[in-house]
Order: sequence, then C-alpha cells, then structure tokens
Amino acid sequence: MKYRILCFVLLGASILSLGNARERVIVLTDISNEPDDEESLVRFLVYSNEYDVEGLIATTSQHLRSKTREDLIRRQISAYSKVRSNLLIHSKKYPKPDNLLELTVSGQSGYGMESVGTGKSTAGSKLIIEAANKNDPRPLWVSV
Repeated sequence: MKYRILCFVLLGASILSLGNARERVIVLTDISNEPDDEESLVRFLVYSNEYDVEGLIATTSQHLRSKTREDLIRRQISAYSKVRSNLLIHSKKYPKPDNLLELTVSGQSGYGMESVGTGKSTAGSKLIIEAANKNDPRPLWVSV
C-alpha cells in the first residue's frame, strides 16, 4: 500500500511540475483485492481533472487470480457522477462519467504467463495498444 501511495505522490508531483500540461494516463487495477484499491480509484477520480484519462482497466493479480471486477470500477464512476457537479465548481476539466465508462474495460481474466500470448488479446490490451499508437507526443503513463 505504501508503494501505491508513493507512486501516486510521485506521479502527482511530476504532473504539477509540468504546469498546465496534462499527462495521458491509463490505470490498471485489481480492484476488490483490498479496500485500498477502491479508495485509490476514488482518489484518482477526484484528481481526474489533472489527467487525460485514456483507460481504466480491471485486472487480475496474485490475490485475485480468476476474475476481474470491472463492475466495481463502474460503481465508483457512478458515485463520481453524483458529485461531479460539485467538482466542476473547482475545475471545468473533470471528465464526463459517460466518457470514463467508455474507457472502462477488462483485461485477461486469468493469471500468470499462461494467460498471455498469441490469441489472448482482451479489451484492456487492445485499449493500451491503441493509446500507445496514438499520434500524441506526450508520454503515456500506465499506472499499475
């Protein structure tokens, strides 16, 4: 958990140091594995005005090996939609919930190397490839 918080702090600091430049971000999450995963997503959504969000991808992990929980990402976006009008008072750059929902997909539902390779593409892997291939000079940050 400390590592995740440090990553968000460092990412936030690097973004703030760039001034008005908005970083391109894709978030991969094994949400539901631990409560802090949902808390981190809520925190990310509160700061989503600072990023160009290009994807929210539900993944497996060592502790969530056989399914992804895209439904929990969508649940958090639904909650975000209820407070977005208040967030817009502070910044007009908060993404529309429908746009976030369009960018929400799942990765591989299996775990480990047997779940990767030829013929095992997912909506998540395709989204990452599309974003990486965009004609955009800014780096693409993939938060895991």
